[in-house]
Amino acid sequence: MSVVFTLGPATESLQLITTLYQKADRFRLNVSHLTLMELEIWLHKLSQLYKQQGHSLPVILDLQGAKMRIGKFPACTLYAHKVTLFLGQQSDSSKHIPVPYASFFEVLEPEDIISLNDAKVKLEIIKVDKDHAEAKVLINGPLDSFKGINRAIHPIPFTQVFEKDEQIITVGLRYTFTQFAYSFILDGKEAACLRPLIANKHLIAKIERPEAMAYLTTIAKYFDELWFCRGDMGSQVGLNQLGRIQETFIQDANRLKKPKFLAGQVFEHMTHFPEPTRSEVVHLYDVIKAGFDGIVLSDETAIGAYPIQASEVTKNLVTYFKNQTLDKLGN
Repeated sequence: MSVVFTLGPATESLQLITTLYQKADRFRLNVSHLTLMELEIWLHKLSQLYKQQGHSLPVILDLQGAKMRIGKFPACTLYAHKVTLFLGQQSDSSKHIPVPYASFFEVLEPEDIISLNDAKVKLEIIKVDKDHAEAKVLINGPLDSFKGINRAIHPIPFTQVFEKDEQIITVGLRYTFTQFAYSFILDGKEAACLRPLIANKHLIAKIERPEAMAYLTTIAKYFDELWFCRGDMGSQVGLNQLGRIQETFIQDANRLKKPKFLAGQVFEHMTHFPEPTRSEVVHLYDVIKAGFDGIVLSDETAIGAYPIQASEVTKNLVTYFKNQTLDKLGN
């Protein structure tokens, strides 16, 4: 079993990256939160580290994919009863949420339920036209720039690779150690848009919506690796269905013979504390027994208070549990 560590504000220093390098099998950059210049800085920094170490680790550039994100605006903890969504990149008011996709408004209808920030905020559309919509707040919660947004029940369909993703791919192709992950995969046909852009690079499908479960065979045919991502999947299906969906993924993915990874709150407790909870440790053991080929740490190493402890605990437990599982199989 291998581990992927997400790099971010908590692990920007060369010293911290070097420490994580000793434990990681791959790194991940969530490029939805980076400008092109910031991405260039990260990749140059990693390139220099690899030259010093004499060995490169793959760096997964996690593209926005079909997942839409709001633009830049003032963070808000709680909302009023109504908000406005508008076509744009930036807003000076938290009550006016910028959505930089014309296609979002083209298919939006009154009574649609909109999910933001992994369902921490939910809105019901009251009125919509070609470039803005009025909505009432159903579930109140925190919201910040560049968080995910989509229709809760039937996500906005994917039709083309977004311009920023194309620019990121262009930058990524300059480095031999890059791989690509694509968000909100539906049926695997997305690969037809992506493959001509990424040449022969490794391509990961992020399974984040329930509709994709019916197409896993096709997705596995066109993608090199599958990630079951519990953050967006949980917001799509609801917490009461997430366990069943994960079990179905395990059963189906085991027969597809493609690498499969678990992502999303693996050791979420370690974002704020130096040790995982007992339940997280037990769950990791079950994940390994279930046949996952690896796990992805996100906030734990990207923005967490204890990224080094998170990397050490993860690698040590994965190694120990994997050896235990192999011993039992040998007996």
